[in-house]
Amino acid sequence: MKPSRTRRPGALYAVLQLAAVVLALWLSKHFQVARLSTTLIALAVGTPAACLAWFAYRDDRREAAADIDAKVKTLAAVVATAETRQRAQLIGPGAHRIDVTFHQCTEPANNASGAATNGRLTDIVSYYQNLRPARLAITGEPGAGKTLLALDLVLGLLTLPGRADTDPVPVRFSLADWSTDQPLQEWLAHRVHQQFRDQGITLADATTLVDRYRVLPILDGLDEMDTDATPVGRRRAARALEQLNVYQGPSGNAPVVLTCRTTQYQDLASLDLRIREAARIQLDDVTPSQATAYLTARSTSPDRWQPVIDTLTTAPSGTLARSLATPWRLNLAATAYEERRADTLAYLREPDHLLTLASPSAVRDHLLARYVPAAAHQHPTHRYRPDQTHHWLAALAAHLTTTTSASTASGTDIVLHQLWPMAGPRRVRTADTLLAVFLAVALTPLLLSEVPPGFSPRQLCGALVVVLFVLGTIWQASRPFAPMPQGVQLQLRSRGPNRQTARTIARWLAFGLAAGLALGLASALVFGFGLIKGLAAGLAFGLYGGAMIGIVDGLMPAIQDRLSYAPPTDPRHPVRDDLTVGLIAGLGVGLLAGIAVGPAGESVGESVGVFWVTSGLAAWLYGFSGAGRRYLVFLLCIRSRLPSQLGTFLNWAYEAGLLRISGVAYQFRHRELQDWLIAHPTPEQPPDRLS
Repeated sequence: MKPSRTRRPGALYAVLQLAAVVLALWLSKHFQVARLSTTLIALAVGTPAACLAWFAYRDDRREAAADIDAKVKTLAAVVATAETRQRAQLIGPGAHRIDVTFHQCTEPANNASGAATNGRLTDIVSYYQNLRPARLAITGEPGAGKTLLALDLVLGLLTLPGRADTDPVPVRFSLADWSTDQPLQEWLAHRVHQQFRDQGITLADATTLVDRYRVLPILDGLDEMDTDATPVGRRRAARALEQLNVYQGPSGNAPVVLTCRTTQYQDLASLDLRIREAARIQLDDVTPSQATAYLTARSTSPDRWQPVIDTLTTAPSGTLARSLATPWRLNLAATAYEERRADTLAYLREPDHLLTLASPSAVRDHLLARYVPAAAHQHPTHRYRPDQTHHWLAALAAHLTTTTSASTASGTDIVLHQLWPMAGPRRVRTADTLLAVFLAVALTPLLLSEVPPGFSPRQLCGALVVVLFVLGTIWQASRPFAPMPQGVQLQLRSRGPNRQTARTIARWLAFGLAAGLALGLASALVFGFGLIKGLAAGLAFGLYGGAMIGIVDGLMPAIQDRLSYAPPTDPRHPVRDDLTVGLIAGLGVGLLAGIAVGPAGESVGESVGVFWVTSGLAAWLYGFSGAGRRYLVFLLCIRSRLPSQLGTFLNWAYEAGLLRISGVAYQFRHRELQDWLIAHPTPEQPPDRLS
């Protein structure tokens, strides 16, 4: 690292430290609060802590450059693990894939060179590597396998035998939640941080990775950025393409991969809006021979599918062949017709019923009506009934349609801390505000009972602090939006002693010691507590605070990492981390205040600690955990429409194949399923379930 990166902060640090020493000596002499020797001793005690803080800062700056390479390796490993699991969920039981084919669609201008005329899923990595520049647009009909092709490209690039550590890490992003008023690279950095902060990727790390082009954006779902009713001039997809076309790297157009439905992409292309200097490929329909091979491999009894296979072979352009021409529809059929009865284990229905359906839409509705119960029964836990699952998923799908009224809202992403408007924005905000008022009313008598009556400056100052805290709490609860959740970075992974953890705790203890001494001197000078009592309170405050923050920053991530296993990018983590950080910070503030007030005030009763601990819990909810608190209030307000353990249910639905994960959001397994649930909020009772 260049010395200039630490020269300016070092000079500033030295000036501030010198100014603090001069100020302390001047205050000691001017106000005569203590002997000069006492002040010098206090400064001498604080000097080692200041030096330790400086050494830690300097070492962190020196390690920053080397740490980026380690972050890239960590990111690659996490993406590979998460996307392998995601692909397995999309493929379904048995890991049977259809080797879909595609063909190049030549645009009137600005085509990438090196694109072959035809290709297939198993060759997508080599196809992409031949492009100059490495920019690819994947288009296809609904359910054609665009996301699966993108996943294969991601995993293929990550597991390439000749892959170098300097190669960019392909990361998949959902375009649905991108507000195109935000620059592309800034949005990418925030998304990388949000998705992988559990692995220690800070916002500064993510910004560096994106700015140095160590991340290859795989942008999924250009067609999901707008609705059909959105005017062309206001479509986010158009603005997204404009930003992608000016996305430049050191050697020209920066690499990027984009997926979109064919119709939506052609609508934009008709207005000369397309990704430039890129190759566009179109996914082909599944052939009857591919469908036959897939159904035979997925079934434990292929003979049951023989009537369907014969029809596909003899009528390749017929209703059934057109209805099962995508991997998504074939997966629906295989899942629906492999369901068995719970008591006899006999098959619940036979595939030849498909031959009686008169149109592709009838086949679609028939399969979707049976997919939710079949997927629910397929999950090994059978934790939720199919009718419950249908009702809850339909409620979530209906809510997503309301979010598309906002130009920057996603109509596909289920993000836990953003679901609270589903219960009614006014209802949740009102309940949140009433909870804040209840806490204020409950805490005020407790405080008044422990403080002697009077109007001394200290009492007036304390009353002002309490009033401001109550008003701030009510304002926080009534806001029409919730803040972003706070994160905990998982940096401790090894089971043995970790030097970095010890350094982190020691650094915060040193900082707490220095801050405590400064606070003690300030307490003695400003509030007249006396030097001994002021230093005692300051040291208690600083050391306890340093220990608490050190534990949070060093040990708590490891403890959380061992409590339960979850996917590397688990959408439940942001709310969990926000509540955890808020609880520790709130209790820490309450206990610190109690420790500081206890030694300083002679008229404060012993039970004042109860007040401060309770105040710490209030600070947890309304000072340090806005997103988590709003989510808890939301659950209380919507218990009749959604399960109380919503995060557990959504993760179960993901494991059952009803949902998928995209970054920090759940999404429906396919947009067709989401739309069908909106149109059918009540589960049908298929004839084959009546017997």
